Amino acid sequence: MNHKGIWVVVGILVMTFFCGSALAAPGRLSVAAGKAVTYVCDNGDRILATYYQLSDGSLSFVKVRLPDAKEHTLPQALSASGSRYTDERELVWWIKGDAAFAEVRDAGGEWKPKYRDCRVAGEGRGSRKAVRRP
Repeated sequence: MNHKGIWVVVGILVMTFFCGSALAAPGRLSVAAGKAVTYVCDNGDRILATYYQLSDGSLSFVKVRLPDAKEHTLPQALSASGSRYTDERELVWWIKGDAAFAEVRDAGGEWKPKYRDCRVAGEGRGSRKAVRRP
């Protein structure tokens, strides 16, 4: 390698070092984990939901572990009331206050209730009205 080639490589390494340092500076996005919440549904099924948010607040999402141990990661979607998380393919997770429910797609592609009248574990059953889909 000639002297010109060496200086090009050194220049690239210096730029990579300084640009890489800028990327690692404060302000870089990170994921803030909220608390894990256990919900108990009307049939006794337990669902664990852990809520997360990007450090700039631009995205919220939930990891939902269903009773069959299958875990879904769902971004928050628009909702008129409460919070709705969905991948738009398999699962919708709705919460409002201490109540929640889940819907899954049936063989025809229609959303159907799967887990109903779920409440934060340990909360009184009469404290709030359960969330239900018509």
